[in-house]
Amino acid sequence: MKTRFKTLDEFYKAVDALTERLVAQHHDDEAKRLHSLMHEIAWTTGSELLGELILAFKEMKGKYSSELTKEINECREFTLHHRRILGLK
Repeated sequence: MKTRFKTLDEFYKAVDALTERLVAQHHDDEAKRLHSLMHEIAWTTGSELLGELILAFKEMKGKYSSELTKEINECREFTLHHRRILGLK
């Protein structure tokens, strides 16, 4: 699946926007986890962050709006694709 993200910076901004949308729709636990991964943990490499984001997106099994589900899936697909490019699984 091809995503709309062309750069990591674009993707990171989308994750922040997703976090805000999760809060707005009262999915506070998921929002807190994404925020923590993005802003509260010092990662050695960007690939570590992407790996943790993959896990976070995979574990998101709440009842989301179709629009929010689409955004979560697109973010997850980007992380999977980007790690494949880096030669990681």
